[in-house]
Amino acid sequence: MVNNFIFSNEHLIILLLFSLFIYICPKLTNHLLPYSYIIEKIICGLIILEIVFEQVSLLSMGGYSVSTSLPIDICRFTSYICIAILFFKQYQLFNVFFSWSIVCTIGEIIFFETIPYRFPNILYFYSIFSKCLILYANIYLIDVRKFKVSNSAIKDNLLMCLTYFPFIFLLNKLTSSHYPYIFSSESIISIILFTILTSLMYIPVFISNNDNNKYKLKSKNK
Repeated sequence: MVNNFIFSNEHLIILLLFSLFIYICPKLTNHLLPYSYIIEKIICGLIILEIVFEQVSLLSMGGYSVSTSLPIDICRFTSYICIAILFFKQYQLFNVFFSWSIVCTIGEIIFFETIPYRFPNILYFYSIFSKCLILYANIYLIDVRKFKVSNSAIKDNLLMCLTYFPFIFLLNKLTSSHYPYIFSSESIISIILFTILTSLMYIPVFISNNDNNKYKLKSKNK
């Protein structure tokens, strides 16, 4: 099925609105630290509700299929990582969540998934909302909770890729399912591209951390 939505007028409007969201997103985290416990529960609750509403909508519209509709795509998996961090306090997963949330949200907004309903269908808005929520959670963790990736981030990222993608690959092959790997694609190339992109994202962070450490050392020496 050809995805006629990509780079259509409707898609360009969504890209513009998403760009505006990215611009204002850091401002939406101001002065939230005293309310972090409540905010984190709200984010987890919204993620769960959005997934449930999407599944219910697919069922009600008669478009549900276990070979395409289960909430196990990579954006959903990133949402589960977010819940693990915020609700179950698995803070070490931020190493993975940092790059996956950015690449997944921006990549999937640009290469929009094929939805077998005409725009504007509610499933489009569920998809967009889920990606905005993931990106907001990342900015919240960085700006409010001051999370930072550790030196093992690239290794953790590769291990998670080696966990998730073989699972989806085997699921597709063994059950004839059609779950995309990333960027709404079922091509192996998309896996390689995603792994490279997410790994490269840590390089500027490591450089910035090294520069900050050097500055602190100079300050102490003075």
